[in-house]
Amino acid sequence: MDGETGSCLGWAARDPSGVLSPHRFNRRVVGDDDVSLRITHCGVCFADYSWTRNKMGDSNYPLVPGHEIVGIVTEVGSNIKRFKIGDHVGVGTYVNSCRDCQYCNEKQEVHCSKGSVFTFNGLDSDGTITKGGYSSYIVVHERQGFLLLRFIKFRGVS
Repeated sequence: MDGETGSCLGWAARDPSGVLSPHRFNRRVVGDDDVSLRITHCGVCFADYSWTRNKMGDSNYPLVPGHEIVGIVTEVGSNIKRFKIGDHVGVGTYVNSCRDCQYCNEKQEVHCSKGSVFTFNGLDSDGTITKGGYSSYIVVHERQGFLLLRFIKFRGVS
Protein backbone atom coordinates (compact mmCIF):
# COMPACT_ATOMS: atom_id res chain seq x y z
CA MET A 1 0.00 0.00 0.00
CA ASP A 2 1.56 3.25 -1.08
CA GLY A 3 -1.18 5.83 -0.63
CA GLU A 4 -1.42 8.70 1.76
CA THR A 5 -1.66 7.76 5.45
CA GLY A 6 -0.82 9.57 8.67
CA SER A 7 -0.75 13.35 8.57
CA CYS A 8 -3.96 15.02 7.44
CA LEU A 9 -4.99 18.67 7.12
CA GLY A 10 -8.48 19.62 8.20
CA TRP A 11 -10.62 22.48 9.46
CA ALA A 12 -11.37 22.17 13.17
CA ALA A 13 -13.37 23.88 15.87
CA ARG A 14 -11.22 24.15 18.98
CA ASP A 15 -13.98 25.27 21.34
CA PRO A 16 -17.77 25.83 21.38
CA SER A 17 -17.42 29.13 19.49
CA GLY A 18 -17.62 26.95 16.37
CA VAL A 19 -14.91 28.92 14.59
CA LEU A 20 -13.03 26.63 12.20
CA SER A 21 -9.30 26.98 11.58
CA PRO A 22 -6.62 24.81 9.94
CA HIS A 23 -5.66 21.76 12.00
CA ARG A 24 -3.13 19.03 11.24
CA PHE A 25 -3.80 15.60 12.75
CA ASN A 26 -3.06 11.92 12.18
CA ARG A 27 -5.51 9.53 10.56
CA ARG A 28 -5.49 5.86 11.46
CA VAL A 29 -3.42 3.67 9.19
CA VAL A 30 -5.30 1.84 6.44
CA GLY A 31 -6.11 -1.65 7.71
CA ASP A 32 -6.69 -4.79 5.67
CA ASP A 33 -10.42 -4.00 5.29
CA ASP A 34 -10.12 -0.22 4.84
CA VAL A 35 -9.99 2.28 2.00
CA SER A 36 -8.43 5.73 2.01
CA LEU A 37 -10.10 8.51 0.04
CA ARG A 38 -8.76 11.87 -1.08
CA ILE A 39 -11.76 14.02 -0.24
CA THR A 40 -13.06 16.16 -3.08
CA HIS A 41 -16.42 17.25 -1.60
CA CYS A 42 -18.20 17.17 1.74
CA GLY A 43 -21.72 18.16 2.70
CA VAL A 44 -22.46 20.92 5.17
CA CYS A 45 -25.40 20.34 7.48
CA PHE A 46 -26.91 21.16 10.84
CA ALA A 47 -25.05 18.28 12.52
CA ASP A 48 -21.77 20.07 11.76
CA TYR A 49 -23.06 23.23 13.41
CA SER A 50 -24.46 21.33 16.39
CA TRP A 51 -21.27 19.44 17.22
CA THR A 52 -18.84 22.29 16.55
CA ARG A 53 -20.91 24.37 18.99
CA ASN A 54 -21.23 21.45 21.47
CA LYS A 55 -25.04 21.59 21.31
CA MET A 56 -25.17 17.83 22.07
CA GLY A 57 -22.86 18.21 25.07
CA ASP A 58 -20.35 15.57 23.93
CA SER A 59 -18.02 17.36 21.52
CA ASN A 60 -14.35 16.39 21.64
CA TYR A 61 -12.10 19.28 20.62
CA PRO A 62 -10.40 19.87 18.32
CA LEU A 63 -13.38 18.71 16.27
CA VAL A 64 -13.19 18.30 12.49
CA PRO A 65 -16.83 18.08 11.29
CA GLY A 66 -18.25 16.78 8.04
CA HIS A 67 -20.05 13.70 6.80
CA GLU A 68 -21.70 13.01 3.43
CA ILE A 69 -18.23 12.76 1.90
CA VAL A 70 -17.16 12.10 -1.67
CA GLY A 71 -13.65 11.23 -2.72
CA ILE A 72 -11.28 9.25 -4.86
CA VAL A 73 -9.68 6.04 -3.58
CA THR A 74 -5.93 6.47 -3.02
CA GLU A 75 -5.19 3.32 -1.04
CA VAL A 76 -6.88 -0.02 -0.37
CA GLY A 77 -6.30 -2.65 2.29
CA SER A 78 -5.09 -6.13 1.36
CA ASN A 79 -8.58 -7.67 1.68
CA ILE A 80 -10.38 -5.10 -0.47
CA LYS A 81 -12.19 -6.44 -3.52
CA ARG A 82 -14.99 -3.84 -3.98
CA PHE A 83 -12.79 -0.82 -4.64
CA LYS A 84 -9.63 -0.02 -6.52
CA ILE A 85 -7.36 3.01 -6.62
CA GLY A 86 -9.04 5.77 -8.63
CA ASP A 87 -12.62 4.71 -7.86
CA HIS A 88 -15.11 7.41 -6.90
CA VAL A 89 -16.63 6.63 -3.48
CA GLY A 90 -19.19 8.20 -1.17
CA VAL A 91 -19.25 7.91 2.64
CA GLY A 92 -22.24 8.65 4.84
CA THR A 93 -22.53 9.08 8.58
CA TYR A 94 -20.36 6.16 9.70
CA VAL A 95 -16.77 5.03 9.12
CA ASN A 96 -16.71 1.78 11.11
CA SER A 97 -18.68 -0.69 13.26
CA CYS A 98 -18.00 -3.87 15.24
CA ARG A 99 -18.78 -6.15 12.26
CA ASP A 100 -19.50 -8.97 14.76
CA CYS A 101 -23.06 -8.40 16.00
CA GLN A 102 -26.25 -9.60 14.33
CA TYR A 103 -26.94 -6.16 12.84
CA CYS A 104 -23.49 -5.83 11.30
CA ASN A 105 -23.70 -9.35 9.89
CA GLU A 106 -26.99 -8.35 8.24
CA LYS A 107 -25.31 -5.20 6.84
CA GLN A 108 -27.38 -2.99 9.14
CA GLU A 109 -24.36 -1.30 10.77
CA VAL A 110 -26.43 1.74 11.67
CA HIS A 111 -27.99 -0.45 14.40
CA CYS A 112 -24.68 -2.00 15.57
CA SER A 113 -25.23 -3.28 19.11
CA LYS A 114 -21.70 -2.19 20.09
CA GLY A 115 -22.13 1.22 18.47
CA SER A 116 -21.35 2.37 14.96
CA VAL A 117 -18.47 4.80 14.65
CA PHE A 118 -19.59 8.24 13.48
CA THR A 119 -17.65 9.97 10.72
CA PHE A 120 -16.62 12.64 13.22
CA ASN A 121 -16.53 12.88 17.03
CA GLY A 122 -16.76 9.07 17.34
CA LEU A 123 -14.43 6.56 19.00
CA ASP A 124 -12.69 4.54 16.27
CA SER A 125 -11.30 1.01 16.47
CA ASP A 126 -7.79 2.28 17.25
CA GLY A 127 -9.03 4.37 20.20
CA THR A 128 -8.79 7.74 18.45
CA ILE A 129 -11.60 10.26 18.06
CA THR A 130 -12.73 10.38 14.43
CA LYS A 131 -12.30 13.52 12.37
CA GLY A 132 -14.72 14.28 9.55
CA GLY A 133 -14.77 15.32 5.95
CA TYR A 134 -13.61 18.92 6.33
CA SER A 135 -10.17 17.47 5.65
CA SER A 136 -7.86 16.30 2.90
CA TYR A 137 -8.51 12.57 3.19
CA ILE A 138 -10.29 9.92 5.27
CA VAL A 139 -9.90 6.21 6.09
CA VAL A 140 -13.08 4.13 6.31
CA HIS A 141 -13.99 0.47 6.58
CA GLU A 142 -14.87 -0.92 3.15
CA ARG A 143 -18.51 -1.51 4.15
CA GLN A 144 -18.97 2.20 4.86
CA GLY A 145 -18.09 3.23 1.31
CA PHE A 146 -20.43 3.38 -1.68
CA LEU A 147 -19.11 3.09 -5.22
CA LEU A 148 -20.24 6.00 -7.39
CA LEU A 149 -20.74 5.82 -11.12
CA ARG A 150 -18.19 7.92 -13.02
CA PHE A 151 -20.80 10.19 -14.63
CA ILE A 152 -22.24 11.33 -11.27
CA LYS A 153 -21.13 14.84 -10.32
CA PHE A 154 -19.44 14.85 -6.90
CA ARG A 155 -21.00 18.07 -5.66
CA GLY A 156 -24.49 16.62 -6.13
CA VAL A 157 -23.67 13.54 -4.07
CA SER A 158 -22.20 15.24 -1.01
